[in-house]
Amino acid sequence: MPLILVEKVEWNKISKAYYVSLRSLQLIIPHLKTGDSLGVSIIEVRNERRNLVKKFKPKKEEIIKVSPIPSFYTLHHAEQEIDRLSLSFPPDRASDLNIGNNYYVCILITEHNGKPLLPFELKCIGPGSEEVAKNFDKIDVSLMSISLPELQEAVNYLLEANSLDKEGRIEDVRTNLRKALESLEKIRGKIKPLPGKETEEFGRLLTNLIHDIKGFVSYGGPHLGPTPKPTTEMVFNMTVEILKMISQNILEENISIIGEKNE
Repeated sequence: MPLILVEKVEWNKISKAYYVSLRSLQLIIPHLKTGDSLGVSIIEVRNERRNLVKKFKPKKEEIIKVSPIPSFYTLHHAEQEIDRLSLSFPPDRASDLNIGNNYYVCILITEHNGKPLLPFELKCIGPGSEEVAKNFDKIDVSLMSISLPELQEAVNYLLEANSLDKEGRIEDVRTNLRKALESLEKIRGKIKPLPGKETEEFGRLLTNLIHDIKGFVSYGGPHLGPTPKPTTEMVFNMTVEILKMISQNILEENISIIGEKNE
């Protein structure tokens, strides 16, 4: 599970950029350093009075490099000086996000240098972060915790499907589910089971499973109506579990992703 950070945004006159301090994150992950990459997704923006300005649809994170702030602070209790690190946003990007000086942002951080961040817990940092966590969709958190690039297309389709489901747009949900499953079909040729850890039949069995599941949202022939909602929800949940299973197997080195995609 990832980390939810609520932090104040400040304008830096030296760097001519807005920055979000990572001081709280450094206290938990002291090996964080300049140049490291963090997978982040902006959840919401609040103004200087903490009034909600914008809540964003869940989407797969952007990768942002950790940058230094041209100053440092002292951790007196540790009797050592450490770099003051941040996530920085140039003015154009800040404008897109409706970020201003002394505003507050709630950020979901899912990965550090390409690996899941705090994979076994959902950590909350900053005032209001725990309240955000209570209202945060567990499916969205689970999907955004999948950091493997080969799976991102399918992840994005499922995030969109989950958002559309909340809006009651069930036909669009089915469309995104089909696209997610088709994306998984494309990487079939890249999956290689590792000897002694997973059966050589893994790829074939996975292909058959995806094909069969896709059939539930690809009705044709004499079928006169759309896929029923309970069936659609079943396909959604199964597709999420397939993604999580593939991701975890790769992380545990039971399978690997190599070669080119089959078109």
